[in-house]
Amino acid sequence: MAGKPPEWLATTVGAVRELMMRRLEAASLDDQSRRETERALEELDVMWEELQGQAAQLARENERYAQFFEFAPDAYLISDAGGNIREANQAALELFRAARGDLVGRSLDGLIADDERAAFLTRSLGVMIGSAAVAPPWQANVRTLEGSTLRVEFSVRAIPLKESGIGGVCWLLRPAR
Repeated sequence: MAGKPPEWLATTVGAVRELMMRRLEAASLDDQSRRETERALEELDVMWEELQGQAAQLARENERYAQFFEFAPDAYLISDAGGNIREANQAALELFRAARGDLVGRSLDGLIADDERAAFLTRSLGVMIGSAAVAPPWQANVRTLEGSTLRVEFSVRAIPLKESGIGGVCWLLRPAR
């Protein structure tokens, strides 16, 4: 369920709590050990409640981001570093006149008009291999999945990994004017 910590964490915290409860029920605890265990159990319960609240907040923020991405007025694609489309918002589906399942998984360069594909690859290569985080915008003809051609302006930015390289590429596509 959205807004909950992962099941493995709930299982782990439940097991720790159960172990602590069994320790409290043991007659062998002295008063000091009993108070420390009760305090630790209270702290565990407080931390668990805080964690559940944070998980719910993260779920709300994730949903908000997903809605922003999906319903943005401009066409956005997220590709891997090799140019394979991993995500497409509603505007991109409308631009390419495609269902999500027909667009996601395709290579972006396969949607570029044949006579412009080499120039497209040359311009986007720096971003895809990580030598340039942002490429200047450019225009190219794309083919919709219905077969018509449309001139669009591409703006592109790498999605960096923490250590090195890129985790993907974010593409903004707008009809050229």
